Amino acid sequence: MGLVISTLLFHPPETPTQLATNKYFWLTTSRGSKIPASFIQQPNARFTILYSHGNAEDLGMIHSYMVELSKLLYVNVLAYDYSGYGLGMKRTENIENNVEPSEENCYADIEAAFDYLTNIELINPQHIVLYGRSVGSGPSCYLAQKLSRKEKGVLGVGGMILHSPFLSVCRVVVDVGIENAFDVFPNVSRVRDVTCPVFIMHGTKDDVVPFYHGRNLYEALPENIQYCSPFWAENMGHNNIEADMTSLFIKKLKRFLLNLLKTQDPEALEKKIYKLGIETQWTQAQITFDESQEEETTTLLPKSKLSRNKSPQSVLDMTEERHPANSTNIVKIEARVSSFESQVECIAVEHRSP
Repeated sequence: MGLVISTLLFHPPETPTQLATNKYFWLTTSRGSKIPASFIQQPNARFTILYSHGNAEDLGMIHSYMVELSKLLYVNVLAYDYSGYGLGMKRTENIENNVEPSEENCYADIEAAFDYLTNIELINPQHIVLYGRSVGSGPSCYLAQKLSRKEKGVLGVGGMILHSPFLSVCRVVVDVGIENAFDVFPNVSRVRDVTCPVFIMHGTKDDVVPFYHGRNLYEALPENIQYCSPFWAENMGHNNIEADMTSLFIKKLKRFLLNLLKTQDPEALEKKIYKLGIETQWTQAQITFDESQEEETTTLLPKSKLSRNKSPQSVLDMTEERHPANSTNIVKIEARVSSFESQVECIAVEHRSP
């Protein structure tokens, strides 16, 4: 039964999205799969996002989006493909071993990505933030629970972001309100054990993974971590929050990261300058959020900068809502680099033409 659900669940793009060879590298999972990954870095960034993408998309499709997200949040981003997705579909070893997407492979995939960050890049687990979008919420919740259950003295991750997540796969198809042995990605059971701060966002008009999935996941979180208020995106669907509510989307993510910083290092916050960099022998990197500067000169950034090359589908392979071709929505982004203490200032403001 679980194999049947997995077959219906995963929909990798038929043709892998091409990506320049200098933008990715290969990871080998504990199950023997070869998966591509991309590590996008910002100098002295405090946090690193481990990004698990949605369905019907691959690393090549989301790479430019990851680059923009890294810049706007001033974080490192490690994005990876699931086994049987993207460029890995053409790897000789994967073809010979008949590697296909599955729940078990997804768990091995995210573990390989996490191991790379902690063992190769030597990143403190407390500075890693899991980010699971739609199907990606499955492996993210799995790893967050696993690390939360580690023996005393072993650090879990710093936090987790769930973007349009589901309670479990079976509950998307037929929600009978109870757990069963054949379910895939039982997120609602796993979040009850998670000890790191969790931020959930979900569109109220999501017709792929209904809104109540995000709401019920939030209600299932342990009370001591519910201080991270969720983001219920009014009238948004499954695939358009980041494109049509860009400024609020970025603002909410920044606020969550600042909450993480406040809990990890309360003395790091000084007025409106929030240090997301780490102390090193080099210059301290900083990021400033100041909403009072909206009227200053900016560079206009089309909303497509925070969209993927193609709109991904999710659990039920449903057609997403599309926006009129004459849409005039423009996002105004300001990014200034000051010569004083290498300060980076970012402001995101959304505007709609009448």
